[in-house]
Amino acid sequence: MENLQQSWKQTTANLYKAVLIYTVAGIASSVFSFILAITATASVIAALSSGEVSTGGLGLWSLLNIAATVAIVYGYWLFIKSLDLFKGMVDPLDAPRIGSIRTATILSLVGVVLACIPLIGIVGGIINLVAWIMLLIAYSNLKDSATFPEGARKGASKIFVAMILGVIGWVVGWIPIVGSVIALILSIVAFFMILTGWKCIADSEAPAAR
Repeated sequence: MENLQQSWKQTTANLYKAVLIYTVAGIASSVFSFILAITATASVIAALSSGEVSTGGLGLWSLLNIAATVAIVYGYWLFIKSLDLFKGMVDPLDAPRIGSIRTATILSLVGVVLACIPLIGIVGGIINLVAWIMLLIAYSNLKDSATFPEGARKGASKIFVAMILGVIGWVVGWIPIVGSVIALILSIVAFFMILTGWKCIADSEAPAAR
């Protein structure tokens, strides 16, 4: 039982760390990409004005963006790897739900890549939708599972609500003027709910020995 508790704590801690890494790194990458876009535009304008073309190498923001991308990849790798271990620690009734989260995460990554490819981008969108539905169902089942530890159920419930808020934010975002502000607020709330949700799971106790 003690070994199970130790393994549970280590694995759930890695899951929380992985989520923290790829979410924060994702935000950082977006910021760096935005800055790069601004600096690139400024460079083009300056080049057109002076008639000289700059061919500088990688700058600070480019290097930071690369580092953030590497962190995102590492975070997702750690998340998927830890889910594989986590699946073997939960009750057999909950194992398929953890497996669904792992599969949906992989599908989401595939969907993101495909969405960037011309002509087949819509396929990526469909895959992302399927992955989102899988995640929603998995977290919904986990939050109501009698065999999932109480603290972990609370965490799953927070993540489930965060996903719903994300959808509401996406829909509200289409409303002119105020929509984008409300969507941003909901996104921030959802972001912290996801982190606190996984923290609850990380702080939970392992299920009773089977």
